[in-house]
Amino acid sequence: MTALALVAALLGAPKAAAFSIASPQGVDVASWQHPEGAAINWREVSAAGHRFAFVKATEGIGYINPYFAADSQQARNAGMLIGSYHMARPNYSATAQAAEYAAVLATQPQPSLPPVLDIEYAEDLGPVELSAWVREFVTEIERLTGRTPIIYTYRYFWQKNMANTSEFSDYPLWLAAYENRPPRDIPGGWNHMTFWQRADNAVVPGMVTVADVNLFNGSEQQLDDFSADIDVHLGEVLTAGIDLDAIGGRVTELEALGSNNRELVGAILAVAAGALAIGALVVVAQSQGIDIGPATEIVERVRELIAHGDLPVPDLQVMFQTGDYTIGDLLILLKNVQHFAEQIG
Repeated sequence: MTALALVAALLGAPKAAAFSIASPQGVDVASWQHPEGAAINWREVSAAGHRFAFVKATEGIGYINPYFAADSQQARNAGMLIGSYHMARPNYSATAQAAEYAAVLATQPQPSLPPVLDIEYAEDLGPVELSAWVREFVTEIERLTGRTPIIYTYRYFWQKNMANTSEFSDYPLWLAAYENRPPRDIPGGWNHMTFWQRADNAVVPGMVTVADVNLFNGSEQQLDDFSADIDVHLGEVLTAGIDLDAIGGRVTELEALGSNNRELVGAILAVAAGALAIGALVVVAQSQGIDIGPATEIVERVRELIAHGDLPVPDLQVMFQTGDYTIGDLLILLKNVQHFAEQIG
């Protein structure tokens, strides 16, 4: 079972479409969107209403996305604003990773969106060390590129692994939060998102598999200005009360993903402790508004993580004890743990 298969099933794979509210929509892609070498038809992606595309460039030390150059050029040729991101691996030098990322960025067509640090793995670092790593990376990438980088993360990671530091709140935030309305609980001292990754399950014309979909927290003109490094005042479009039905219609499971995850996390911990049969998780997931098929997929993911000794019990305990996180936060955590385990396994 792949991470994409689970998320696609869970969210019902809503079809991305042109939209009518002021916030520009876009995608972010990696090699996952090229199963068995399948190409992306970027003209179809653009025609479906997507204004921008972030393409994964690098990860850690020594990895360059083999589709980075082609996706960047083809998305640009289709009339889209293009960007990139580096997935951090904090067990290795921040300076060296910034240097490799900057070198790859130099090959991307210009103009482009600012560079992005994707930080969602702590590896062996605690909050103080991890903050120092992020500080070193953003300082170096800014020195090398002359641009202020964007920070991509998700709520639980920043609050737990970064100790909810507000040190980086002057950097633009790209927040992953799988909900039907803009999240109210933004971490790290930020008072707004610059980009919001709303879901990672959209069926996008031109792609053979699902992809992440995002909204920019401003107008079309502000997006152009932001890409050109013109200082713009953002934060007034993606407000907590906005009605997003105009974007592909309301998605029932996104409503469920915005709900508190304490009951579902408690059930997963009970399964891990041997106090609950794993099949009972289906009933619990359904009680949270998740359909039987997606609920079964959650059970299978938990079963696989337990079988390989990868279930993040300490993180689940924190989620359960605080009671402050959503089902969407839980799914991002489990997806990341599984991805990380597959990469090092």
